[in-house]
Amino acid sequence: MHDARFPSLLARAVIGAAPKPALDLGAAALLAAMRRNHPRLFSVLGECRRTRILVELTDPPRRFLLEYGSGAPTLHVVEDEGDVAADATLKGGLEAMMALLEARVDGDALFFNRELVVGGDTAAIVTLRNILDRETIDVLDEASSLFGPLRRMARAAILNWERRVARLSAALAPQAANSAGAETHEAEAAELRAEIEGLKTRLAKLEARQRRREGAAA
Repeated sequence: MHDARFPSLLARAVIGAAPKPALDLGAAALLAAMRRNHPRLFSVLGECRRTRILVELTDPPRRFLLEYGSGAPTLHVVEDEGDVAADATLKGGLEAMMALLEARVDGDALFFNRELVVGGDTAAIVTLRNILDRETIDVLDEASSLFGPLRRMARAAILNWERRVARLSAALAPQAANSAGAETHEAEAAELRAEIEGLKTRLAKLEARQRRREGAAA
């Protein structure tokens, strides 16, 4: 496991359970935050040739299409199980993907150890990795920045949810499960789901507000 503050357990739960519209909205909001925080990165990506990369997560199994070059990058969920027109594919676990994005580990090691598997245009993946290596990205900070002046509170809440999901996951393991504890854990799971729904609503409002601001500035 890679050393990181990224809340991987919570992220897996959200990515695995959220419907496509909610994930698309969350991805758009996260990209907007990253664009504000890393203008140079987005400038470089905009100058690249048009590239489509199919990102295939294995935990949970979900596919996303990343497009950049000749415009602002976009990231969308791909629900169709069929072939997708893409220049390259990048397949692996969520933690390995985040380690690559945040440049926390040697990208070559991720590929050598087969934690990430590349298909199609390998040069496109290498180019993207080299671009990301020039930036200092912290996905948790990017997500927290969506809450503006409440970013520190949001960060603390996300980390708290991550700890609770970790405790819940451990408690629901077969060797720890029992009928008396199941009701307590189910209640906590329901509470977590409600809080995640509240977070998605907050993201939707922030995205709508950002769109209004961009429309007024145009």
